[in-house]
Amino acid sequence: MARIYFELSATVLPGQGLMFGFSDYGDVTGADLVVLGTHFGKVNLKDCWTDKNRILRMDFRQNYALTSGEWRNNKLLARFHRRFDTCDPMDYAIDTGTTHVIFAVTQGPPQPGQQLPSSVKVGLQRVQLLKPDLPQPDIPPDTWSFDILNPNITIPARDTTYWWFVTQLPQLPTKNHVIQYEGVITKGNEEFVHHIEVFHCQVDPLVKVTSYNGPGMAEGKSPELEACREVIGAWAMGASAIYLPNEAGTAIGGPHLSRYVLLEVHLNNPKLKTGVKDSSGIRFRVTRHLRPYDSGIMELGLEYTNKMAIPPGQSAFTLPGYCIPECTSIALPPNGIRIYASQLHTHLTGKRVFTKHFRAGIELPELNRDNHYSPHFQEIRTLPRHVHVLPGDALVTSCVDSTANRSSITLGGFSIREEMCVNYVHYYPRCQLEVCKSSVADHSLHRFFQLANATQNSDDVAERYKSVDWTPSKVASLQKLYQHAPISMQCNTSSGVRFPGYWSTKSVPRILLPRKSASTGCVKDIPWKATHQSCKVYYLETFYMVMVTMTHNFASKI
Repeated sequence: MARIYFELSATVLPGQGLMFGFSDYGDVTGADLVVLGTHFGKVNLKDCWTDKNRILRMDFRQNYALTSGEWRNNKLLARFHRRFDTCDPMDYAIDTGTTHVIFAVTQGPPQPGQQLPSSVKVGLQRVQLLKPDLPQPDIPPDTWSFDILNPNITIPARDTTYWWFVTQLPQLPTKNHVIQYEGVITKGNEEFVHHIEVFHCQVDPLVKVTSYNGPGMAEGKSPELEACREVIGAWAMGASAIYLPNEAGTAIGGPHLSRYVLLEVHLNNPKLKTGVKDSSGIRFRVTRHLRPYDSGIMELGLEYTNKMAIPPGQSAFTLPGYCIPECTSIALPPNGIRIYASQLHTHLTGKRVFTKHFRAGIELPELNRDNHYSPHFQEIRTLPRHVHVLPGDALVTSCVDSTANRSSITLGGFSIREEMCVNYVHYYPRCQLEVCKSSVADHSLHRFFQLANATQNSDDVAERYKSVDWTPSKVASLQKLYQHAPISMQCNTSSGVRFPGYWSTKSVPRILLPRKSASTGCVKDIPWKATHQSCKVYYLETFYMVMVTMTHNFASKI
């Protein structure tokens, strides 16, 4: 059984206490906490947790052990550890998804049995603690960079804007490979920029694409803009730079590829601020040293449509999106593709996102999962292994959403108040399949509206959803509809054209053999010392970064 080690440093004045720990989504309720106090220069530690009323409780099993601690000149330094999996339901189970780290300095050491006062300012840091151990990327000496940025636009004073800007890639006489890219966010605009994509325009190199710089057009696009669909770079809130694997790079340049791209920036301005300028975009690093394969990005999950919706007042409602065998059979190369990175994406109600992988009805290891997903921390995560997807495989992306605080239906769509469920997978070798997503078939949804007594006075899907009285039985019926009813498929090329076939009514993939959940290996009431000598040591450098943040940032109040 592995151990995890922590080093915690903070400024703590006489009479103050310190809390550090984890919770599912950054709340101070339902948290796993270490409480530290000082006495005559020495440090003491208690393993605690909080209930739904913010009352601090002493954990019956003290699984956190203090290794060393000192308090000198108002500086506290503590080192402690615990088993990676303590088998204690009151301790947070650290996994490969997002971890919400919380911390606070309190006036007086918090005492078990007392409610944490609302005046306590709790810091929050979202991190992925368990990152795969990957080889260092190969950065050739000729590597250079360029930016695709908004041209100092004024952010519109409305809740949601998708800003489009047509521009050109640098002039490159020969093919080059993009080997790394990252978001470039205008300083001070972090609250406005939700996500960014750069789409390559799939047109003849001699074709001039119409200039455009303004809010995105839902309809009335020119044919050239319709062809700007192939994603070559993406960023979302919380994402850091992504390095492509040494096997692959994104192709740009040369005589056969257009230089035109469409920059799309999703801007979120709920306070309707005016006069804010923005020059955000994406920075690309490029080399002339070509790698063995061209890389591509594919969209899995749900179509951007209001046919998919989440009833109000739901703590956990699942939206599944399908990439079906009939699509991968005709769209993937004969030897398949290898997925090396994944970016999960929802809007504000997303709580858990995962993609399952099936072959001939047999469930294989999951592609990616985040059980504590946050729309404010949407990293492009490099996978610990490159997942081999063959023609005929199915990929099912599910988003578990919470509308517990909403009183009306949440529709699928582009607005930040609407919802999405997408997994942007990065893979090689590049193929023509750009979008493999689904939505419920029209006739199945219309049948549901009839049974749910939705209004018959309108054919508008949104109006019919809004007219339903969402009783528990109707919610359950909608959930079953999404899981079992026929679906409409987007099995699309990068130009937006569907692959040959009839895609309006397809069956969801049949699962013949689900994968068994991995055993935790927990044995009830194993004493800590019984496994003390056999533990493998894990040092997580991410914690050092979290603690540095902790000593300076207490602006977040929960």
